Amino acid sequence: MSSTRWVPKWTIISIELEDGKKIEACYDEITKLYACPYCTPICKKGGIPEQGSYFFNKEDLKEHIKAHSFNYWIKSKKEEEEEEEEEKIKGTEEEEEEGEE
Repeated sequence: MSSTRWVPKWTIISIELEDGKKIEACYDEITKLYACPYCTPICKKGGIPEQGSYFFNKEDLKEHIKAHSFNYWIKSKKEEEEEEEEEKIKGTEEEEEEGEE
């Protein structure tokens, strides 16, 4: 019986960053992909991630990890909720203004 679901075979590897700091990351022996330990923390426990960031080589993973310090794409849940709430308020205010005309 075969499965269409990805079942990774994780190996924990150590990667040295430019600043000399070492971090543990996951490498899938089946797909040959490296997983970001920040975006995909479940891989360190051997789990199957629902989402994450994956790379074909260590250099790309290192650049991605470096970018985490700039928070280019990662938002906290609180920030996302605040933005959604602001959008709802703006939409309600616009509807009220249209109704007044």
